[in-house]
Amino acid sequence: MNKKHLHLVIGIAIIALSLFYAFRGVKIEDLCNALLSVRFIYLVPAVLLVLMSYLFRAMRWRYFIRSVKEVRTVNLFSPMMVGFMANMLPARAGEFVRAYLLSKKEDISFSSSFATIFIERLFDLTLVLLLLMFALLFMPEAFVSGNAADGHQLLDKVKIFGAVSFSLCLFIFMFSALLQFRNEWAMKMVGFFIKPLPPKWGKKIIGLVHSFSEGLSIIRDRRGFASTALLSVIIWGTFVFTYYPLYFAFDIQDQLPFLSSLVVLCLTVAIFITVAPTPGFLGSYHLGCVTALHGIFGIQKAVALSYGIVAWMIAMGTTVLIGAGYALKENISVGRISAGDETSQ
Repeated sequence: MNKKHLHLVIGIAIIALSLFYAFRGVKIEDLCNALLSVRFIYLVPAVLLVLMSYLFRAMRWRYFIRSVKEVRTVNLFSPMMVGFMANMLPARAGEFVRAYLLSKKEDISFSSSFATIFIERLFDLTLVLLLLMFALLFMPEAFVSGNAADGHQLLDKVKIFGAVSFSLCLFIFMFSALLQFRNEWAMKMVGFFIKPLPPKWGKKIIGLVHSFSEGLSIIRDRRGFASTALLSVIIWGTFVFTYYPLYFAFDIQDQLPFLSSLVVLCLTVAIFITVAPTPGFLGSYHLGCVTALHGIFGIQKAVALSYGIVAWMIAMGTTVLIGAGYALKENISVGRISAGDETSQ
């Protein structure tokens, strides 16, 4: 079994397991009733907030790329949206597709292009972990609002996950900063770890690290770094607000405080999607919503699952529609790119 097929099998297995736990104990009749009771007018602001988040993402990506090449924000929408759409494929292929499309469109190296996406993801994960820390510090009762014993177990697991993930992010940030401010030291570290490898491989890795370092130059740009940090806060603040109109769509707004949407975001994005990055976040996203709304806040499981289904369709449906439109307009073959036919060139 080759690597591509292995990723596919693992992805399908995680999807099946996640959906099993998400749907377990839910009657189809109850699920249909919950979906049929949705007040669709409240989905409109959720869709608009998703679209706004993509605008802010494109603006932020421009700052990341600026150290490599000046690119207009409007020119980033096509590779960004096609790349996000390609996350429906196994192994988060969308990140590589996005890096490839940007490198070809703007004539920059693939390594530098991918580095900008790497640092973007690092910003995202750090921001979500900070939001999780905020929730743990200022509203820990949210994690034990249901069954006390189960809630405390969940709280302990969330704390461990947050601490390990934040430590990893901090280490990566420090090494990225070392590449920028003390490049010789960083390269000596790289050289130490690649010593056992054949000289040909070692030379290639050194070249990739140098090229990758170009995409991390945002770390040396104080104003650019501050702007990307601010835009990251706006982006994730937008996501927190995106979850709230859906409370009205399912008529559960009186049962949940506004900041509960922060807990839903943290569990769904920071934990379930990070730990189980399934194609298109299918299964892991739904299980995250069910765990937050039903497991923590006591919302009926059929309603919590319906919420997860609708929220996922809004996020991924919007992404796929826009991404497919750009792919058709610019004659982009996502399948060929993700298969490695062109990224290897």
